[in-house]
Amino acid sequence: MINESVVTSKSGVQKIGKPVSNELPKVKDANVNLRDRLNDILLTTKHNLISYQIAINELINEELRQCAIDNRNRNQDIHNRVFTELFNLGEYQADLATPPQVTDTFEVFTNYKTQLPYKQ
Repeated sequence: MINESVVTSKSGVQKIGKPVSNELPKVKDANVNLRDRLNDILLTTKHNLISYQIAINELINEELRQCAIDNRNRNQDIHNRVFTELFNLGEYQADLATPPQVTDTFEVFTNYKTQLPYKQ
């Protein structure tokens, strides 16, 4: 996935992403299309990842735990591939952050370190 593509929205906002592909319908309607199918797969894998993580945390049998880890990893791979496909089709875009916005966000998360019980 190439994150450095920049597109401009109809309202003039610059976004990281790709233009919407011709493979996706221009108007959303009641018909199930490629976007709908991929988003359904993405949602399902998200729920599966959460469920697998809970199971991994609570399994006592190491062999069964390893099986759950392997399945979770396969689900993660599917999730990444589907998200990348949607990104490449132009379905997911993000606003382009300015340097001051990046700095502000970095400072917020850096300051969270002071709340940790142990020194980093």
